[in-house]
Amino acid sequence: MTGIDRKIITQNILKLIDSNGIDDTDFANLIEKSNRTLARIRKEEALFNIEDINIASSFFNRTLIELNSPKIKIEEDSRNILKQIHKDNVAYYTIFEKRPSITYAITFYLLNNEQFCSSGMIVDEIKKFFESFGWNYSSSYISSSMVRNSKYVSVAGTEIVDGNRVNIYKAKKIFENN
Repeated sequence: MTGIDRKIITQNILKLIDSNGIDDTDFANLIEKSNRTLARIRKEEALFNIEDINIASSFFNRTLIELNSPKIKIEEDSRNILKQIHKDNVAYYTIFEKRPSITYAITFYLLNNEQFCSSGMIVDEIKKFFESFGWNYSSSYISSSMVRNSKYVSVAGTEIVDGNRVNIYKAKKIFENN
């Protein structure tokens, strides 16, 4: 095996955190670090140490070789796979029982919703869609998250609901020329 590259491993762990909808605070608690330390790692001012890597390896069910790979493969349904793997590990399972990050919910669920991709949805419809998975996000949080995720989401128009003009959000066509 080639040498261990903590920078690659750190980047892969961050990808796994994001692609599984794990809240930074939950992950920081899991590895017994502060939110501030995890923020420094996200800003590339620090790296995960060996103990953190071992915990992440166990939590994400990945070998050190996989974590050390420049092109880590992440399964489409990774969060649910891990939830099933850890069903008997209370410390890990409870993290997967929590509501995922909104970015995860948008990226892996909303952007795969036919109505959202074809005709768009207003915030109330998006809220109900997420609630169907047991995830309760406030309307204002969803609305601000649509703006924050403008790489994938755009305002497709407006409609009048109860006398108020509301935005219709829709998935952006990312691969228009393909």
